[in-house]
Amino acid sequence: MQGDTKTTTRTRLKRLVCITLATGTLGAGIAAPPAEAFTGVRNRPVLLIHGYNPTSNSTDCSADFSQMITQMQAEGYTGPFVKIGFYSGDVNCNINLRNYGSFSNSSSWKSIAKAFSTYVYNTYTVNGQTVDVVGYSMGGLIARGAVYGSSNGQSGFSLPIKVEDGVTLGTPHNGAAWYSSLCLWGQCTSLKPGATDINWLNGNGNPQGVGGTDWTTIGSIDDWVVPSASAAYMTIPSTRKVTYSGVSHTGNTNYMHQSVVITRANEALANINL
Repeated sequence: MQGDTKTTTRTRLKRLVCITLATGTLGAGIAAPPAEAFTGVRNRPVLLIHGYNPTSNSTDCSADFSQMITQMQAEGYTGPFVKIGFYSGDVNCNINLRNYGSFSNSSSWKSIAKAFSTYVYNTYTVNGQTVDVVGYSMGGLIARGAVYGSSNGQSGFSLPIKVEDGVTLGTPHNGAAWYSSLCLWGQCTSLKPGATDINWLNGNGNPQGVGGTDWTTIGSIDDWVVPSASAAYMTIPSTRKVTYSGVSHTGNTNYMHQSVVITRANEALANINL
């Protein structure tokens, strides 16, 4: 895709993936392969999008993604990492999407996805540059929605964007846990099962950017915010639907703080057909 030549990973990572496919889960305590075992394309910009904050209008992008960035660099990534914010009070983010669209702190993730598509198109696509995207929780909806809306010219979205690989971490592709149905106002209402924007997104289970996009979903049976079935709710190959145990949605054991999850996300961005 886009002139990049991807390769498969070496034996040890393949063993980890086989365990995932055979059992449906992979213990979070398994050590990652050594950095020298990694191959593949690791020089594209990686855009990191945080998730929904139910308690304030401020998210610390570094707190969410610093560990992931450090480990991915140790595993061979040489491209830039760009931490994406969208709340008015976000801190330690490289970009705030409020500069690329009009929305409020309570707006649906779909409105933020429109701004994200504009950012990617204006910053990278028009310059012929392809990016990779990692979206945590609602951030995965923003990433997927941006590719979908821009690919078919929907109102408010940019022209089609060049996203080579997308990884979603604990993303409610088919809605958050059952109790989110109690949300009656604010951003939360766009995350519950059956929400209008969730139904819109699922009009295409595998949206494609310019030149094609490889999606990988990562979820956990111990995620009490997003059911693992919802985290995997995309029409993509089973090898790219990964479910762990022992990974929580929030706190110190969440997706961005588990080395085995970071390694799997790293490989999904760099290699095809894992």
